[in-house]
Amino acid sequence: LLTGLFTPDQGRIEVLGHDMCRHPSRALAGLGVVFQQSALDLDLSVMANLLFHTDLHGLPRAQARERIAAHLDAMGLGEQARAVVRSLSGGTRRKVELVRALLHEPRVLLMDEATVGLDPASRQQLLDTVRTLCRTRGMGVLWATHLIEEVHGADRLMLLHQGTVRFEGSIPAFMAQAQGADFQAEVLRQL
Repeated sequence: LLTGLFTPDQGRIEVLGHDMCRHPSRALAGLGVVFQQSALDLDLSVMANLLFHTDLHGLPRAQARERIAAHLDAMGLGEQARAVVRSLSGGTRRKVELVRALLHEPRVLLMDEATVGLDPASRQQLLDTVRTLCRTRGMGVLWATHLIEEVHGADRLMLLHQGTVRFEGSIPAFMAQAQGADFQAEVLRQL
């Protein structure tokens, strides 16, 4: 719903103060997304994938190339710009997707189960990178995950179970409230 791929049956969605139904392009302009399923074209190079994204956001090519080079270097991928995406490991593809999501300098980053299928080292590197972005850029991140260990360090936690909000608040508040609720106690055991 936040990405505009689906429209809500009811209610209203705002992203950075912009109504998703009435002004989707304004809402999406401030949102970077790393989807659960890869959204890269496997037959294109890393550079071609990233330039396609910057073209969609209307960035001039010179500025786009500068940003791409800076982000790829920051992620340790400077040497991979000409590589065909299909030839990259899953962890490297995820890094490219994160670079893509950041190129238009969004204020909010949506990480939709972005660590699925990654090895532990790649998953930790992605988590650390996003946490650093939060600190250095003041970027907000909405991190959807089934992996309980990924919530450590979060400012807020929203726990969903079968489409129902079971908890919303801080992690310490969740820990205090979890004593005795069967579902929450089970989740707590995994923390």
